[in-house]
Amino acid sequence: MVNRHGAQHGRGAVPRGGFTLIELIVVMGILGVLFGLGFGMLGNLNPGRRAALGLVQNVIRSARNNAVARSAPALVRLDLATGKLHAAGMDVIGTWQFETMDIDGSAGLDGVATGGAIIDQGFLGKALSFTGAGSGARAEIPLQEFAGVDLREGFMVSCALQLDSTAPTRVLDIGEAALLECRSNGVLRAGFRPEVVSASGVRSAGGLIAVDSAPGTWEPGRWLRITVAYNRRLLRLALDGVDVARVENDAPVWQLQGPLTIGDPRAPLSGAIDALSLMAVVDSAEAALPKGVVFAADAPRTVVFSADGALDREVHAGPLSIGLEYEDGSQARVLVNAYGTVE
Repeated sequence: MVNRHGAQHGRGAVPRGGFTLIELIVVMGILGVLFGLGFGMLGNLNPGRRAALGLVQNVIRSARNNAVARSAPALVRLDLATGKLHAAGMDVIGTWQFETMDIDGSAGLDGVATGGAIIDQGFLGKALSFTGAGSGARAEIPLQEFAGVDLREGFMVSCALQLDSTAPTRVLDIGEAALLECRSNGVLRAGFRPEVVSASGVRSAGGLIAVDSAPGTWEPGRWLRITVAYNRRLLRLALDGVDVARVENDAPVWQLQGPLTIGDPRAPLSGAIDALSLMAVVDSAEAALPKGVVFAADAPRTVVFSADGALDREVHAGPLSIGLEYEDGSQARVLVNAYGTVE
């Protein structure tokens, strides 16, 4: 019998709604195979492998980015024994342009001038001059009163200087922790006091570690661009972007004991200063390898970037390969090419 919609009714018609037992068995079998393959694939995945690669790459990139952003050297230290690594780069503490006698600085690091005057013929705009000032003329910036100003891991100070006399003078005294001087015969001197620890564990300031340029390096009348940099690897003194003296050292810098003083309290600084900036080495990233991953024995202890973000050619002869070893004996490598890019 057929109804008006064409559907057939009768005692022999059996409605079909669902799977037969055989169909269910077949579907369950297919699902079992698929799940078995899936669990096998998941078992072969090692999340620690990918995490370790990305972690090392990110820390190294952090140091390189800091070098490029600050136009200052940066480095990554690798501890092969513990699997830890951290990036260290420069961060700006303060800058001073000397447009007024208020000695306004960035980040609220303002100073006070005793004597001196603002002149229009500066290196960049105006400048602070002590020419003709009386004895004791100077400017002071109380760095020691600002939390977070720490030169322990290194620093970089730069300024533009124009001298009117060949007389020796102290240009900068950074809290009795570091200094810059113009000495007789055209010699530039830069140095810092290291932190030393006695046998009983008492910390104190050590003797001055300094570098002197060759005689005749500076002369009065022209603007000099001077940079002093230390990163617990190398103390460098540069004039107009060219190193004129350097010495290797790895001691921490002694803590600030006073203000940043511009000028010489013993005798006036016969000249002008402009475009002063101070940077300090800070940690920009730190991490540890996941469990089951270690550095290969041939991995470098440091990755050092120059101010342009490339690998420092004085430290690295060519591209670097940092090996990672896994519990199953396999290895992976992070590559840093000569231009500093990470792969």
